[in-house]
Amino acid sequence: MKTVAFSTLGCKVNQYDTDLMKSAFSDRGYSIVEPGGKADIHIINTCTVTSTAAKKSRQAAGRARKANPRSIVVLTGCLGQLEGADVLAITGADIVTGNAGKNIIVDIVERFDGRPVSAVGDIFECRDYDQKGVSLQDSRTRVYIKVQDGCNNYCSYCAIPYARGRSRSRNPVDVMEEIRSHAENGAREVVITGIHLDSYGKDLEGVSLVGLLEEIDRIDGIERIRLGSLEPLFINLEFVKRASCIRKLCPHFHLSLQSGCDETLARMRRRYTKGMYRQAVDILKKHIPGCSFTTDVIVGFPGETDEEFAMTEEFVSEIDFLKVHVFRFSPRKGTAAFTMKGRVPQGIINDRAARISKAASISRKRFLDDYIGRTVYVLAEQPSHDIPGAWEGHSPEYIRIAFMADDISPNDSVLVKINGIRDEFVLGSLHVYI
Repeated sequence: MKTVAFSTLGCKVNQYDTDLMKSAFSDRGYSIVEPGGKADIHIINTCTVTSTAAKKSRQAAGRARKANPRSIVVLTGCLGQLEGADVLAITGADIVTGNAGKNIIVDIVERFDGRPVSAVGDIFECRDYDQKGVSLQDSRTRVYIKVQDGCNNYCSYCAIPYARGRSRSRNPVDVMEEIRSHAENGAREVVITGIHLDSYGKDLEGVSLVGLLEEIDRIDGIERIRLGSLEPLFINLEFVKRASCIRKLCPHFHLSLQSGCDETLARMRRRYTKGMYRQAVDILKKHIPGCSFTTDVIVGFPGETDEEFAMTEEFVSEIDFLKVHVFRFSPRKGTAAFTMKGRVPQGIINDRAARISKAASISRKRFLDDYIGRTVYVLAEQPSHDIPGAWEGHSPEYIRIAFMADDISPNDSVLVKINGIRDEFVLGSLHVYI
């Protein structure tokens, strides 16, 4: 039996795509093995959202070739889509495909005759959401369900629309079938994700994201529904009122910010202002009390002055974010920002990243301080990596909690009292099994 190993870089959508490829190879009789060991085939699902991610993707191909000189090394995903045959010469890989070729990757590998192959199709010819099979996911507690691909926004810093193509929505019938399948296998929580989740349903008649969530809410066995990243402009009164009635929907929202300065947002080609962002937060807090917020911030965007950065720093300090993902601006060839004037020196970018991280830590502590002494519902996920003998899981608000417990298994539902705050998680004590 031939063996195949996978390495995945980047977002949860990429991980989902890898799980689909695993399923396709497994269905053809291949054995899935861990990366780093011996494998007949090694597939690297690449990322190109930043120059660092692209570099890591190329390095992963080099490591795979070094570990398995005689294996077939395949580069697929976003970097493959953008760089095509060029990346073969750089990395020494045997095959490169893009996102347009992931559905037929087993066929491409099985046709390989020893000569380098570039099988990168035109992503903009993909007009419909195309997925074969369901994802082969290892987790029984939380599974990710991809419902949308592509993006039509073309923010000035982002190469993803060129790597993923136009926005395309998955048929809700197929979504429901996959979730039911995972529920039958023991999954208790689903995360609904996509490249631009806000766009779900816009290319399908009579379909909407909130309508899909209402249908998922009725699936037996699923206890929690989480949402991937949303844009603040997506948050309106109709959506929030309907969402507030979805009993399984977790009160946690990842709203992309990127900058707290309107002038910077305009250069980024974001379609909202910080006032609109604040309005989205306020409406969610009003109709879904106690909800938490996470976000992304880019520092060092071309033209970002000290005054503009200070506005972002202040805005992050004002909103009690549970977590802020801080990105240093990374110029991506082919985007509008690549040729923008006013590049910020790397030393200043690093300093700003540290300052936003500090502001985010203060915001996080302020949010979590309100939970000290409170009891929250936790789905046990796995033994803690940080505290021997402890277990960990997440609250509906996506608070990561470590707690001592005996005779517990993944997927057990427990009530945990929050006692203290650590850097990446909070400490709790088991209150009662549910």
